[in-house]
Amino acid sequence: MMKLSAVINTKNAAETLEATLKSVKFADEIVVVDMQSSDQTKKIAQKFTDKIFDCEDVGYVEPARNFALEQANGEWLLLIDADETVPKSLKEHILKLINQGEDNEIDCYRIPRKNMVFAKWINGMGWWPDYQVRLFKKGVVSWPCEIHAQPQIFGNVAELPAEEKYALWHQNYTSVAQFVERLNRYTDHQAQQQAETKKFSAERLISAFFNEFFRRFFLEQGYDLGAHGISISLLQSMYELVVRLKIWDDDGFEDLNTDSETMIKALDQVNTHLKYWIADWRVNNSKGVKKWWWKVRRKMGV
Repeated sequence: MMKLSAVINTKNAAETLEATLKSVKFADEIVVVDMQSSDQTKKIAQKFTDKIFDCEDVGYVEPARNFALEQANGEWLLLIDADETVPKSLKEHILKLINQGEDNEIDCYRIPRKNMVFAKWINGMGWWPDYQVRLFKKGVVSWPCEIHAQPQIFGNVAELPAEEKYALWHQNYTSVAQFVERLNRYTDHQAQQQAETKKFSAERLISAFFNEFFRRFFLEQGYDLGAHGISISLLQSMYELVVRLKIWDDDGFEDLNTDSETMIKALDQVNTHLKYWIADWRVNNSKGVKKWWWKVRRKMGV
C-alpha cells in the first residue's frame, strides 16, 4: 500500500480548517504548515496531527508550498487548502488511484474544484472545472514563488473527469468583506510583480476593467448565474482596476496629462464592445426574424 500524506498550508483558517482536516483523515499522514496565524488555527490542527510547522507569512501561499511539501513523508501527496474538503466519492477515487502500484504510469493528477462563492456553486464563468494540481508523487511538483503561479510538473499528468463526484469542494468566498480583504492583499503583490510590464494610463485603466467584465459576464456566460454572475463579474473587474491603480500609486500618482478626448475615445470603444455583446446575447436568445435582425446588428456593431 502506498503511503499518502495530506499537506495543508494555513493562515487564520479557524473557520474552515476542522472540516478540511476531518475530510482528509483517511490519509496516512497530515502535515500542516502555518503562516503565523493569530486565531485558533494551530490549536485546531493539533487535534488531528502533531506534524505542524511554522513558515514565514509573505501575504500569499505560493512561497510556502515547497516548504510544506518537503515536510511530507508519503510516496503520494495530496495538497489541499484550508478552505477545501474532500468528499467521500473523491476520497475513494484517490485511494484507488494511488494503490495501482507499478501499473500506474501517472505521476500527477489535476483535480476539478467546485467553487462556492456567496453560498452558491459557481459552475461557469471560467470557475468550473477549475482544475488544480493536487495529487502527485513526492518530488514531481515544484511551485514558483509568484502569486497565483502555476506549479512546475516533472512527470506524466492526467486529469480526473470534470464531474462533481471527483471534485474538491472549495469554500472560496463566504462574504463580500472576505472578497474585498483578499482583493486588497493580493493586488498589493500583483501590482509589484506587474509594475514593469503594465504601465499605468487612463485608457488602460478603462480597458482593464471592462475587458474583464465582458469576458466574465458575456464570454464566460456569467449572465446565466443571475445576481451571482453580475456581482462576481463586477468584483473581478474591480480586481483588475485596483491592480493598475496601485501601479499608479507606486509611481507617485504621476500626472500623465490625459486629455478628455483620449478618455472619451476609450469609453466609446467600450460602448462598441458592449453593443456587440448585447447583440450576441440577443442572437443566442431569439428566433426567426428577431434572430436575423440581431445578427445584422451584431455584425454592424449597432
